[in-house]
Parts: sequence; structure tokens; C-alpha cells
Amino acid sequence: MMRRRYGFTLVELLVVIAIIGILVGLLLPAVQAAREAARRMQCSNNLKQLGLALLNYESAYKAIPYGHHYRGWHGPDQTNPNNGGMGYGWGWAILPFIEQTAIYNQFNSNIVIMEKTNTQNGILCATPQATFTCPSDTKPLVFNDGQIRPSATSSYQGAGSSYNGYSSNRMNANTNTLRWNGIFDRNNRENYRLKDMADGTSNQIVVAEARWDMDNNRRNRARVYGASDQLTYTTGASNALMVQGEWPMNWTQPEGNPQPHRTAGSFHTGGAQFCFGDGSVHFLSDNIDHTSTPWINNAAAFRQSAGGPFYGTYQRLFSAQDGQVVSLDL
Repeated sequence: MMRRRYGFTLVELLVVIAIIGILVGLLLPAVQAAREAARRMQCSNNLKQLGLALLNYESAYKAIPYGHHYRGWHGPDQTNPNNGGMGYGWGWAILPFIEQTAIYNQFNSNIVIMEKTNTQNGILCATPQATFTCPSDTKPLVFNDGQIRPSATSSYQGAGSSYNGYSSNRMNANTNTLRWNGIFDRNNRENYRLKDMADGTSNQIVVAEARWDMDNNRRNRARVYGASDQLTYTTGASNALMVQGEWPMNWTQPEGNPQPHRTAGSFHTGGAQFCFGDGSVHFLSDNIDHTSTPWINNAAAFRQSAGGPFYGTYQRLFSAQDGQVVSLDL
């Protein structure tokens, strides 16, 4: 009598393998989406911490920190304040308010931030900060750029003007607050306070996401502590600390953006996250109303009528005192 053998035929095994493959194919996107959702939530938490730190700084010092110390005396051995400033940025200023007092106290703020021979300043600038890192960003923790080499990279930058450009470093430079109208600016302008957000704190971007892979070399300049393109005093590099509203988010240099390092962006699908003046964090879509309106003159600033350039919603969220109504439901 022959024994009956139990098992699967080859066809049955192939069917089972095919079913498993289909299930894995269906499950994998869901797992990836869940991971991205977790990364986006962590990014939002980072921005909330930065927003809260800025609010606490403003409460303590009665002003928002400057975006970039770009003009003025730059150390005891320097004699010409028109050369440039100390190089410190807003990220350095809020370190005590994100539980980083220990590293803050190691900086010698009487010396330029780039210096690393007689102080630890330039060396400390290579210390990564988790609060300044979005988990979705592909940036390295440190990178050689400018005259702080290496320096800790950042996934977040302060909100500068709604228009492109920065004021000069000369001591007698008159900062035009219509053109340089964001909550952050070089220290040429008087530091803003919460009350200076005349359009309302809930309508004012203060910190924006900034991502790697923006220029033709697939980099970005965003840095944590400060920046300079010159070693003994500050020139250039404000785009390592602030972005501007004239450039559409996620617009890269290979796509034609002439200022990729002044542009907000993220690796979150469809847009980027922004911290507002009231400490809230919102995700703004790539499709937000945006006009890339350039600066013309004072008379044309913020104009909406047919007699001037249309001034879109995204740019309005950058300018603190444009007097325009934001029709976006955040």
C-alpha cells in the first residue's frame, strides 16, 4: 500500500509567494508614510522649541535677536567698524533658551565667532544641535563653508525680508524697513519686538525650514551659530542664517533659482513647515499664492493695485508691517 504524501505543489508555492509579494508591496508605502509622519512631527516639535525660545528671549531682552551681527566693532584688535561685525547669528543668541547654556557660556562673544586660535569660538561652531535638525533632511551634521570650517548645519533659518537682498555693513548705512521688512535682519536695523509684528503674530513667519540639496552642488548654507565669508570680520554669509520670501519654497538652483541659499524648503512632500510669531507651526503648501515680486522702490512696496506689482500671500507672511490682509486659512 502506497503512503500518501502531504505538501504543496510548485504551483501552490508560487501562488503563496506572489500573494506575499503583493502584501509587502501594499504594506511598504504605508510603513514609509508612517515613518515620514513621525519625522514631520519631530520637525514640527523642533520648530515649536525654536519659536518658544524666541518668545522667551523677547520676554527677557525686550527684543527679538538680530539675524546676523554684520556691522560694528568686531573684537579688541579691530579699528574699523565699517569692515563688518562679529558674525554671530540668532541661533547662537537663543542657545540658553533651548537648554544649551553650557555651550553658550564657552563662546567669547567679545571676539568674532570665526576665531579659533585664542578662543574656542570657531571650534564650538562645529557642535551639532539636534533641535536644528529635521529628521527628513539629508544634510550632514557638519560641513566646510565660508570661514567657519567645519560648521554645524541647520534645517531651519530665520525669516528675513519678503524681498531679496541685505543692507550693507557700513556704520552709516540707513536701513530701509520697507525693503528689509522681515522679523530678522542684519544688525543694521533695530531689533524688532512682538509689538512690531503689526500684521499680527499669527500672520508672521519667524522661522522657516531649509533643506539640503538646493544648489548645483546639492548643498545648502544653513548654519546654527553664525557665519562669515571673511576670517577677521564679517562679510557675506547672511544667507546661511536667513531666508527670504521672494523665492518660492523648494525652488532649486538646477530648476533656475538664482538664490537657492535664500530659499525655504523641506523634504516633506508638498511643502515645508514654518514657525509663526505666536509660536504655532504650520505646514504651507508649495502651491501657496506666490508672486516673486521684486523690490522696486518705496512707493511700490507691498502694492496690490493694478498700478503696481501684485504682492502675494507667501511674501506677505514674511513682511511684518505690510498692512495687507492674509486670506490663507492656516
